[in-house]
Amino acid sequence: MTTPDNEGIRFFHGRVDATTLVVITVLLLAVVFNLVVLYPEVSGGTVALNDGILHLLLTNMAVEAITDGRNFTDPWQSTMNMGFPFFHYYQHLPHVSVALVHVATFKSIAVIDLVKWATYLLMSFFPLSVFWSLRLFGFDRLTAAMGGLVASLTATDLLFGFGYSSYSFLGFGLFSQLWAMVLFPLAIALGYRTLRDGRGYFWATLLLAATLMSHLIYGYMAFITLGLLTLVPLSRLSESTDFVPALLRQWKRMIGLLALVVVVTSYFLVPLLLDLPYVNDSGNLLPLFRDSFGHSVVLQTLFEGDLFDFQRFPSLTILVLAGLGVCVVRWREERYLIPVGIFLLWLLLYFGRATWGPLIDLLPFLEFIHLHRFIAGVHLGGILLAAVALAAPWRWAVSRTRPGYLAAALAFTLLLMAPVYFERTSYASENSFVIDESQAGLLEEDKDLDNLYRTLKQLPPGRVYAGPVGQVDQDRWGLDYQVGFVEVFTLLYAEGLDMMGDIYHHYSLPSDAVRAFDDNNQDQYDLFNVRYIVAPEDQELPEFAKPLQQFGRHHLYEVETTGYFDLVDARMAFAGERTDFNPASLSWLDSELPGAKQYPVVLLDGSQDTVSPIPLAEASRAISEVQVSAASPFLGTIVSEDVGSDYFAAKVEVERASTLLIKATYHPNWQATVDGQKADISMLMPGFMGVRLTPGDHDVWVEYSPRRFRLVLLVLGLVTLALVPVVENRGTVLTGWLSTGPLARIFNPLRSPKRPESRQSRRRRRRR
Repeated sequence: MTTPDNEGIRFFHGRVDATTLVVITVLLLAVVFNLVVLYPEVSGGTVALNDGILHLLLTNMAVEAITDGRNFTDPWQSTMNMGFPFFHYYQHLPHVSVALVHVATFKSIAVIDLVKWATYLLMSFFPLSVFWSLRLFGFDRLTAAMGGLVASLTATDLLFGFGYSSYSFLGFGLFSQLWAMVLFPLAIALGYRTLRDGRGYFWATLLLAATLMSHLIYGYMAFITLGLLTLVPLSRLSESTDFVPALLRQWKRMIGLLALVVVVTSYFLVPLLLDLPYVNDSGNLLPLFRDSFGHSVVLQTLFEGDLFDFQRFPSLTILVLAGLGVCVVRWREERYLIPVGIFLLWLLLYFGRATWGPLIDLLPFLEFIHLHRFIAGVHLGGILLAAVALAAPWRWAVSRTRPGYLAAALAFTLLLMAPVYFERTSYASENSFVIDESQAGLLEEDKDLDNLYRTLKQLPPGRVYAGPVGQVDQDRWGLDYQVGFVEVFTLLYAEGLDMMGDIYHHYSLPSDAVRAFDDNNQDQYDLFNVRYIVAPEDQELPEFAKPLQQFGRHHLYEVETTGYFDLVDARMAFAGERTDFNPASLSWLDSELPGAKQYPVVLLDGSQDTVSPIPLAEASRAISEVQVSAASPFLGTIVSEDVGSDYFAAKVEVERASTLLIKATYHPNWQATVDGQKADISMLMPGFMGVRLTPGDHDVWVEYSPRRFRLVLLVLGLVTLALVPVVENRGTVLTGWLSTGPLARIFNPLRSPKRPESRQSRRRRRRR
């Protein structure tokens, strides 16, 4: 009798069978192809021109926190968008992992090189993740190997899917998503085995938690997928009286697995949910990203080949549709329902709100999720289907005794896949060209740029501006100001300078105000403490920008500001919801209040520190009615200031009771002391911090300090994870608890009522 794993003729005197030879060859081809064509990702020395800069800065932030002995799961990122506690809200396993490697190797390898190598190796070895996940789903080695062959070959029109364009230098640089993409298939496969067998909770919990902490949306998708896969083993019981008990058993395991993952990641999830009001609710997100594209566009894109084979012969699309047919024909075999279920589930959800409207929001937390990212599920399901289709001729060939059949399968595969490999090679060649040109430009201007960086770091602290990049109605000269293909503002970000701009994220509360920055308005330079401008030699700047120095074709200018601190009036107050904050902030920014140093207090968390705050929804009207005096009273002097990565310090001489403005993003984790005594921090327009001061001389210290319960929850999660295998190794304690513990109280009322024993059955039992 033959099985999927031993079928085939023997080669080399019986030592290697055809299946093994094909599997090894295919996997080597998939991995080596990636290693070769993607090698310029690590051979070129230039910084990325995409979100790779964001992830580099976050990794550097983690390194600094580890080195300083601070809580590296929740440090303050100070150089982007007025500062933001990124890891408080953003998945951070990739950044912390790379940072720990950097520190563990005594910082012998530069952080930027570690990020590049991690990107390169994860992209290259992704086929092995797909191979192993297919094996865990119960597929034979040939099918799993074909999954590895097609895993890295998807191509889209920049749709954030599994292809090279999501991660390469020429693409988006989605470092966190890359980690999640590699973990995603394995997490689902291990979770599925746990649901089916009631064992393996440790590895399923570990992989699902790692996926969640690499990318929140991928972690969410993993559990939605597992919810569907709880139904797959029940296909054999559809006509059995055991159907309902089996369904309840699957859902108990699912809830138990979810509970374990939530506990393990609670150090992150709990603070995120508690402090959600302090994340920007920006309206600048493209509706297509938020709501996805609708069924007509998605289906048209699929059948035209552009969902898997953009601008090439639709080889993968043909395989996906053929695999769908094969799986439907073989639907009675449990494993063939898995690719169909994953593909159809995420294809339907990828349609988004444009198709389903408010119905899709019945799924939890979808209001916080960018639905266009659901293409990941479509790609995963499609890869599994393509593997099934591509394996069919190979399984037929190896089951025969003549090498000619293998030659026919090889010819078919080469003919079908050649256009894919030609196109991927072409993309990699273009990617390499952009890297080489950027590196050449950087080498040519290396001395001038180094002198510019050094000068900026030696000057008094202030934010740096290198041109507008966001507003469509602006002259976005910042995007055209490049070295090679890399924008100068990108290079300045990579140097760790405090930059003015919103290019890499919109999470901080002042993001919309930053986006609306008017670079011809001197008051706004002071408002955001934009003290330095870097511009090309032919760029016209306002008269108040004074030339400081020239570095080749790069000119450095200075604008007079009050620094990171100022004394302001904060008697006006608004209270309301996060959704009303941005319109109110922009109304304030467009008014005369900033110039008059009137910064209203904003209350978003329901607290009340004023007698009668104005509803935030009415801020536009209230602001327009404020009478601004011609001359603001003198409030005092900022004697000195000190700025660090997670603190601000100042000596202040206060003439009149006022509020000390700190021009950085407000968050509840900021703690302040005035003359050594704890002081309250208020949130001021447009999302900055304020500390009330009385007349006199004061020393003010403001520091970002994560709450202690985060560490308590982290320890709880790690202990829980460590105890899972202990419990499993002691027998059926865990599964027994899942069957008879608190979850049983939820599901027992749903069980089918037990049928009364018949008289004939009682007689047979007594005889026995």
